[in-house]
Parts: sequence; structure tokens; C-alpha cells
Amino acid sequence: MAIYKFYNIQLLPIDNTKHHEVGESGYCKLFEALGEQIKDTKEKQEKLSSIGCKMKGDMFFAPFSSNIMEYPADNESKKIVHGYFLKFDNVNTLLDTNSGEVQYRSKGNSSSKRFEFEFVFEPYKHILAIQHKAGLPSRMPLIEALDEILNTHVTKLFKGHSLEIIELTSAESVIQLFNSPKNGYKSYNGYVTFSNSEDYDSDIEGFLYDDAREKEIELKKKNIAEWRTTYKGFKGSLMTDIPNDAKMQMLLATKYGNAEARYENDNGEDVKYHMDNSPVRETLGKYSQGILNRVIEIRNLIFRADKKTRAAKKSSLENKKLLDSNKDN
Repeated sequence: MAIYKFYNIQLLPIDNTKHHEVGESGYCKLFEALGEQIKDTKEKQEKLSSIGCKMKGDMFFAPFSSNIMEYPADNESKKIVHGYFLKFDNVNTLLDTNSGEVQYRSKGNSSSKRFEFEFVFEPYKHILAIQHKAGLPSRMPLIEALDEILNTHVTKLFKGHSLEIIELTSAESVIQLFNSPKNGYKSYNGYVTFSNSEDYDSDIEGFLYDDAREKEIELKKKNIAEWRTTYKGFKGSLMTDIPNDAKMQMLLATKYGNAEARYENDNGEDVKYHMDNSPVRETLGKYSQGILNRVIEIRNLIFRADKKTRAAKKSSLENKKLLDSNKDN
């Protein structure tokens, strides 16, 4: 059964007094441009590696197809993107092991290794689902490859915007960190990019405290691209807890950033928490025949994955009480 990982792809206004969020139409325009680039490359019979990203081991990661599809939803037609990425090597010649003579010379796109990864991009939530199987690059190489591939078009189409790509991680791991017995924290590092405002409206308001909304407004008003935080205890001692703003940052970072912490558990053992060790993954279940039905089902996985970046309401409220009690102490 196919398994998918998820990436939040954002085009953020560099100066929100001059530029606005691109919306669904802007994200579709980005992937339309990608599709045209792929089509042009194939028509000219150029190597696919020419529009890809060079990776370790003489491998390349490149877009192979990108198509805008439409489906009925809420009495209207909505758009969604479906396509494939490839990871492959370029084989120009094959040599005889003994003689060293050329046995084969490539006329174009030839590979000895080829991995294909299906993707679906939901332009309303601007989340990309990509098939997670053997050969898929790990988190950072994949993000860097996607950034290089997409930024080619962002710099032409959206000069007043910055591309940010973040892997979705599970909020449950954050709640478990908060609730795990510990003697104290040794360090904390985290960051959050400011988000598209509609995401905060729908996901956080009344859900992850008013502080989140206030922080989002502050970041946008001041044109702050990234909110980074670092806390460390004195040498040889522990912080009794991490500050409230770090906890808020962690809850936001599941969709808009990343975080890590070191702490001593109640057995005196040193423990490292890395948010990126808890990516959201979803498995594709049964669906009606046809590519559009498959794409719609993967879209449903995107919605489920998005929800997993948010703490369960009960856990959120419990941790809000914890934050409030800390303020009183």
C-alpha cells in the first residue's frame, strides 16, 4: 500500500505592504509553469537532469510530470495538482570491464537507476503529498531539491515572495514531550516561519490560544520572515522548564517550522527530542477506479495529515492550563 509524507509549501510576501498572498490561483500557476518546463524539456529531447537537482552518488531528482486536474466539491469545481518526481542517474557510456572499450553510448536520457514518486499538491492548503518509498531522499535533501526545482519559477513569477518548504510533523510528539516526567531541560532550539493568515484563522484561533494569533500578527506587521528561539541552562545545571513562548513555538512548528530539545528524564538520563523524527505519514486505502478518484483520496490524506499537526483539543486545553498556571507562579 502506498504511503505518503507531507510538505507545507508557502509563498510568503517579503513586504506585505506591497505584495499579497498568492492564493490558490498563484500556487496553481507555479505548478503550471513547472508542467510547461517539463513539456518543453521533453519536446526538445533534452536530458531531464537539466531541470533537476544534483544529489549525492551521481543521482538527480527532477520533476517528471505536473498536471492540473479539476474535481467537483461544494457545488463548484476545484483544482488540484497531480504528477511525478524521478530520482535517477545519468548513464552516458558503458565500458567493458576487461578491455575498457565502450560497449554502449547513450543518445539522451539513459539511467541504470530510476525511482518514481507520485505527488499530489493541494493548492488551497498548499500542502504537497509525496509517495514515501525506497529511494526517496531524506528530509533535508528532499526539501533542498524541491526548493531548487520550484524556486526556478518562483523567482520569475513571484519576485516579491519567498518560498518556504517545511515537512509536516505530528503534534502528538510535542504533547508527549510536554507530559513526559523529567528533571529539567538542558537546551531548546526552534524556529517558525510566519504563515499565510488564513491558515491561522482556520487552524489556531480558539484552538491554540490567543497568543498564537498575536504572534502571527506581530510577525507579519514587522515583515519578520522567521522567529528563532534558543534557550540554554547554566553549565552543569538544568532549566526547570522551557519558557511559555518556546512551548507555543513548538506547537506552531509542527506545520510552520522545526524544533529540538535536550532534557534529563526522571531516571537522570540525557534525552534528545527532534521534531523531524516524527513526520506525519498516511497510507492510501481503497478507492474507486480512475486516476481522479486516486488523486481525491490522496487529497483526503492531506487533510488528515494537516489535522495531525494540531494537538488534540483536550491536550491543547490541558497544556493551556499548564501555561496559565506557570504565568501565575
